[in-house]
Amino acid sequence: MQKNETPQNSSQDGVRFLGALPQPDGGNPDQRLPELVLEQKITRVTVGVCLKGHTPPESYHDRMMMMMALGRRESEQFYRKESPRFVFNYFSAGEIFVPYAREMLCQTALDYESDYIFMIDDDMMAPPDLIYKLLAHEKDLVAALAFTRNPPHYPVIYQTIEGFDPVMKVKYGKNVTVRNYPRDTLVECDAVGFGAVLIKCSLLKKMGKPWFMGCPGAGEDITFCYNAKAVGGRIFMDTTAKLGHLSHPLVVTEEYSDTFNKLTREEKEKFYGSFMKYEEKK
Repeated sequence: MQKNETPQNSSQDGVRFLGALPQPDGGNPDQRLPELVLEQKITRVTVGVCLKGHTPPESYHDRMMMMMALGRRESEQFYRKESPRFVFNYFSAGEIFVPYAREMLCQTALDYESDYIFMIDDDMMAPPDLIYKLLAHEKDLVAALAFTRNPPHYPVIYQTIEGFDPVMKVKYGKNVTVRNYPRDTLVECDAVGFGAVLIKCSLLKKMGKPWFMGCPGAGEDITFCYNAKAVGGRIFMDTTAKLGHLSHPLVVTEEYSDTFNKLTREEKEKFYGSFMKYEEKK
């Protein structure tokens, strides 16, 4: 390829041609480095954060650390001439209806000609290399292991029980939590929660819009999985990729304290005696 033959950062057939590059040793950034002018296949990933409300500071910090890790890894791949390599675009959707937020993020991924979209909720804690871990599977849809916010904190991995109702004469399906899920492995299942999920954009194109909008009895993530399976998509959860789900702030009351310390009033009287220091002064 001749110098200046292809504009910098132009793309063709999923390949980006790199022209003028900055000196890795801090030299003149305008100086061309012919040894680094090469073809690298780019895998584009749109990162989308669904903002359900006021983002907790813990997850905000967690997300910034993830973005820093992604940027550092992207730069390393660039200078090591790795092919294929990953390029990330970061977006968030404001405090709006979550199914519509997901709809907007998926459309944005297609608009940017991404290969994947990674969505993570704003109340999730995740390891900084989570995206790379999910990308390694190269599946239509793969989610990280998460649990419900409220007790009894079941895993968000599901199977479908299907049958035919002879009275109503209609097919039915029942969504059941896989409580004893296989640990520390890649598990194929019927549906997953979208606390953190990676989806191939080719699956979005195959399904067609709307992806999340509607009035299903299940959540928008579960419904998406069922619709994806209807067009031949396969659903997975990586149970080695473990999330933390920020729950409700703890309100410590007298009742909670008694329950936590596992002592009745009678037991406290027995072990600690009565507080009598100022009784005589009344």
